[in-house]
Amino acid sequence: AVVSTQSTGRRQVHRLIAGQSEWYDVSGEMILPETKSIAQALSQRLSDTPSTFFRDSVTGEDVVTELDCLLYGHLNAIFMSKLPNYRMKRALGVHPRLILFCKHMENAHGMKKHGNW
Repeated sequence: AVVSTQSTGRRQVHRLIAGQSEWYDVSGEMILPETKSIAQALSQRLSDTPSTFFRDSVTGEDVVTELDCLLYGHLNAIFMSKLPNYRMKRALGVHPRLILFCKHMENAHGMKKHGNW
């Protein structure tokens, strides 16, 4: 079961990466509503208990996938960078599960700490 969920995660990541060319000329004003929608969907998928998106069905341990790493990288870049305005940070920051996810990735899976969440 873990292999199939990992494959699903890979397909999702590849689909997202393949579609990134359409975002080339998009303004911040256009991205913000999409960011809010994605943040809401991701937050709903995560639990209140710190974890990754998938757990091993036998051991119950976290399984770190490309999706987890991609999400962590993007969230970390947004939260830890000096952006022209704070609207994107605020849009993501209202979802405590996303921040909890980032802290969990740093503490439990050895991601390099880049700042205070």
